[in-house]
Amino acid sequence: MKNKALIFFLLITSLYGQWALWSNPSLPVGESDKGIGALKRQFYYGIQSNFTYIDWWHEPIGNEAFDHSGSLNTFLIQPSILYGISNKWNILVTSTLGLRMMNWNQSNASIHHRSETSLSEFKNANGSILGDSKIILRYLIKNTGMQNGFRIYTGGGLTIPSNSVITSDPFFLNGDETTEHRHFSLSNGTFNYIFESQVYYKRNINPTFIGGFILFEKPFGKNEYGYLPPTNLNISFSAIYKRFDNIDSSIGYGINILQSSQGYWNGAPAPNTKSTAIGPSITYLFGTKVGAVAINLQKPVFITGSFSSNEGDIKQRSDVWQLAISLRFIPSTNS
Repeated sequence: MKNKALIFFLLITSLYGQWALWSNPSLPVGESDKGIGALKRQFYYGIQSNFTYIDWWHEPIGNEAFDHSGSLNTFLIQPSILYGISNKWNILVTSTLGLRMMNWNQSNASIHHRSETSLSEFKNANGSILGDSKIILRYLIKNTGMQNGFRIYTGGGLTIPSNSVITSDPFFLNGDETTEHRHFSLSNGTFNYIFESQVYYKRNINPTFIGGFILFEKPFGKNEYGYLPPTNLNISFSAIYKRFDNIDSSIGYGINILQSSQGYWNGAPAPNTKSTAIGPSITYLFGTKVGAVAINLQKPVFITGSFSSNEGDIKQRSDVWQLAISLRFIPSTNS
């Protein structure tokens, strides 16, 4: 029972990569870099801030004969630059600054949980404010710019890991005695390759923007500490309905389907990885003098794996929400 309860908690704390993929306020649709193509020498600047809240609880386990409960909060800031190498080729560069904070709601001491943040070092974790960075080269198959019509893009790139990683197996899958450990970090510590495709359509009647994207991310191999993270497939659909008011506001409705494969610690299956989730969202968008702003609320629902069923014969519950705010600046051109 002790191991099953530990698995339940790790299922919650290990999904940073998935929530990063869910953070997609529509500008005009998808993430702040989605649905747009830069012309030659044109820049698009964007910044996204994301807040994920997880409230969790499970009943007493093993030698820790008290309720286990707390909240795990994740704050991310993700600046990005999209540049037009030519009218057909764009390059996107993004980085992540973040903080994950565990609030342990019990006065009892536990080897599994405590109040702490991802900024501090721990026995099996490196602390840092820096998360992963990404570089994506994008080909604009069809780009109508600000006009009506299709926007069809494809591309690929690389995820560059940060040093904010877990440095040893928090599941103790090799049978070692379970000692104090941390469950969360900002990075999986692996270089990943990325493939993406986008298809959007703009028109003058509602919904004014319709479309979506497919994003596939897979690690080249395990990290230096023996962890091989899962492969992620993210499929997003969304539609924007303009309100035709003086601030150019609109309402967006979207849904993300995220599938993660099995991850491994030192060749042993990690029970916190394989899952399928659906993330419905609603977005409010409006224009400002400096650019477009989007406020996005999402509620992830697990279909298989993770929160979709009770991991063992213990009582447990969790609740997950995400709020994201994005700004896309008005583009400029280098002459």
